[in-house]
Amino acid sequence: MAESETSYLDNFNAFRSRDNFREVFSSTMNRISSELRSSLDSVKSVLSFGPGDGRYEIEFLEKCAANVINLTAVDSDDKSIEKLKINLRNSLPRVEAVVVKVDFHSWKGLEKPVNLVLLFNVLVYYNSSSERKHLFKKIHDHWLTAGGFVAIVSASKTKVPGNGREIFERFTSPLVPWEDIEADVLDIGFVKRHAYDMQFARDFSNPDETFLRFYQFHIDHPVALNDIRVALEELFPEGKTDQCFNTLAVFQRVE
Repeated sequence: MAESETSYLDNFNAFRSRDNFREVFSSTMNRISSELRSSLDSVKSVLSFGPGDGRYEIEFLEKCAANVINLTAVDSDDKSIEKLKINLRNSLPRVEAVVVKVDFHSWKGLEKPVNLVLLFNVLVYYNSSSERKHLFKKIHDHWLTAGGFVAIVSASKTKVPGNGREIFERFTSPLVPWEDIEADVLDIGFVKRHAYDMQFARDFSNPDETFLRFYQFHIDHPVALNDIRVALEELFPEGKTDQCFNTLAVFQRVE
């Protein structure tokens, strides 16, 4: 990963300011909330991995798991954590929240299992199947109550032309396909209860440095910002795509 003069949250904000995923996510939550509430109304405690400022996790809980009273969030970015604490106080004031600053891979885990684990766009940090299965097994065996749930949001349909993920493949850092993530979760013993695709658009035109640094951060070897800019121009000559996809799926520990 390359060094950045801006914080990760600055880079991430520049990245997501160029798509309409927030609107699509909100619309999806409104559409599926009643269905998910039937499963998640009993959820009282939550663990959130890598929520950043918590934008999507908070909305998911507000609309789909409104009876949560305890939340533990784990993240490593200082600026994201500061913003997350503010957002939790403003949006979920009745929830007792603990925010832990630590690297995911070195975190020792929970002392008491929870009813729901949120993994929203964080599995990009678990590149190998063995790493993911190790995480899913810890969640299944130690961090989740019997009958508890795992909600995952991650990139999907990564082979669809123009999906916006080609830039990572160009620099030999491809994103993990959704099919691989799902296979690993099911292999550990979880059962899939719900799944929803979300299609959205992204604008790559006239990229500024902060936007480019987001890609630079997620490429696992040094690469110049101008090389990323040139690659985006080649991959998306029209400057935009409407073929980006994320999948939200909810899995359950059944025993």
